[in-house]
Amino acid sequence: MDRLTSPLTVSVIVPVYNGAETIVACLESLLAQDYPVDYYEIIVVENGSTDNTSDVVGRYPAVRLLHSPLRGPGPARNYGIARSEAKIIAFTDADCIAEPDWLTELVKGYTSPEIGGVGGKITAYEHSELTSVERFSCEHSPLINFVSGEDEFLPHLYTANASFLRELLNQVNGFNPRLMTAEDVDLSWRIQLNASAKLTYCDDAIIHHHHRATTKGLARQYRQYGFGEILLDTLYNKYEKYPRAGAYQVKRILAQLMALPRYVMSMFVRKLRFLLGRADLYRVLEPRYCFMIESNNIFGKMEGLIATRWMTDAEHALGIRGEELIERYFPNKKM
Repeated sequence: MDRLTSPLTVSVIVPVYNGAETIVACLESLLAQDYPVDYYEIIVVENGSTDNTSDVVGRYPAVRLLHSPLRGPGPARNYGIARSEAKIIAFTDADCIAEPDWLTELVKGYTSPEIGGVGGKITAYEHSELTSVERFSCEHSPLINFVSGEDEFLPHLYTANASFLRELLNQVNGFNPRLMTAEDVDLSWRIQLNASAKLTYCDDAIIHHHHRATTKGLARQYRQYGFGEILLDTLYNKYEKYPRAGAYQVKRILAQLMALPRYVMSMFVRKLRFLLGRADLYRVLEPRYCFMIESNNIFGKMEGLIATRWMTDAEHALGIRGEELIERYFPNKKM
């Protein structure tokens, strides 16, 4: 790709559901990018909000506001893709704040024709009034972009901080609109498998993410992750080198169950240390949060196993109404 004559054009797509409280900071950061202003656009896709999100976004004349008729993060992003114009489509979320050079660093990653997607670092948005739940998520981040562990199948890009070539998004028909969770991982894998493209990671392309601030939100998040992991396993375990078959999940769930008593014991030990003045309150709460995310992740996996008929029928799970899954897994103030 020759960038000597002019910069590559970029469309930044931000899906939002009841995001009035956070989207101002997001838009301000996107409008403050050091990328040439004539070469990128910002598209917000509102997705059924019941708060004043549309009014807030409407205050920014440089931002295009669209309304997706279909609920869910995948359909909202597809709606934005279909109405965008740039060569590169970048994604972030309404609860994210971009560094001023975010787009510049992302575009730098497109160094050869085989690169089909570029993502960057997702860090916690730290502020002076962090709740203990936010602090926990800062220390145990759930959003590790590109590669998260040794049992990963292929690199992935979370849409909090991702970009793809438009031609490849069109080639694989965008996000799967029937996936209400893990749709970004699925897209990343399909681009690599079906379009023979490579993804890459730029550590200097930085997004700051507002982590969950309440126990209810954190519990839902890990329940959602559990369901999504089982659904992905069901969709992709036909591939020869896929690392997470049914036996893997049985062992993993058993290991998670065995960890729960240790968390309970740790709660009592740390509470005693707190009463003796040897631990602060956060360290007392930490094993409680570990218990909560582990148990809810197991819950989500069990829901996934039932929905996929023990990882044999992805279509059965994909047939669950999107509205039902949104109500189950997404807090009313975050998509």
